[in-house]
Amino acid sequence: MAIDPAEFPEASAAVRGDSRAIGTIDEQIAAARAGNDFAAIDEILAPVVGAATAGDETALTFLLRCIDRHRLAQPPIRQILVDEGDVEDAAQTTLLAVNRAITNFEGRARFTTWLYRIAEREALQVIRKRQRVIDPEGQDFSGLGEQVRRISSVVAGADAIRQALDSLDDKFRQPVIMCDVEGLEYSVIAEQLDLPLNTVKTRIRRGRQQVADIIMAQLEP
Repeated sequence: MAIDPAEFPEASAAVRGDSRAIGTIDEQIAAARAGNDFAAIDEILAPVVGAATAGDETALTFLLRCIDRHRLAQPPIRQILVDEGDVEDAAQTTLLAVNRAITNFEGRARFTTWLYRIAEREALQVIRKRQRVIDPEGQDFSGLGEQVRRISSVVAGADAIRQALDSLDDKFRQPVIMCDVEGLEYSVIAEQLDLPLNTVKTRIRRGRQQVADIIMAQLEP
């Protein structure tokens, strides 16, 4: 759903690439950012966020551009990481995470609050990766492997788990990865995905069961 140009002319024009409108939006965000006024940033970006969550790819591209240009994800990252290279890595993975999860944002929290939680998660991931034993493809599946073993008594390898995960519907795959691969708490996942806590728990439980069922089916003669 595109932005209504009658209701939000500046945002609509900026998303369409109008340089004057983009300049105006940039000035507004920069002023709010300088004053740490994230409520104002939420208000400025509200029509863009609304269109992006509804599937407007042009709006999403502009939203990601604003996050990156104005370093909106960096404050929480810098509270966790010191090295500039690590900060940039976390900022970039935050953009990727927003790109993946934006359609799950339903507005229960402010957008900048949701963004901060994602940025914190990605910053913590930088630290965790230093402490993990990572498989050749770059992911640690030991946590999910243990869940599969508990459900099915099968000890599955990383390749089998990855293939099973890839076959899941995204609404199950994403919370399972966040919980069992990234090690996040249910409450954090619920906030990140903007979903009720019980929905997150149900999807993780069903996702784990589906992974186990897929792996068990692969073992059948």
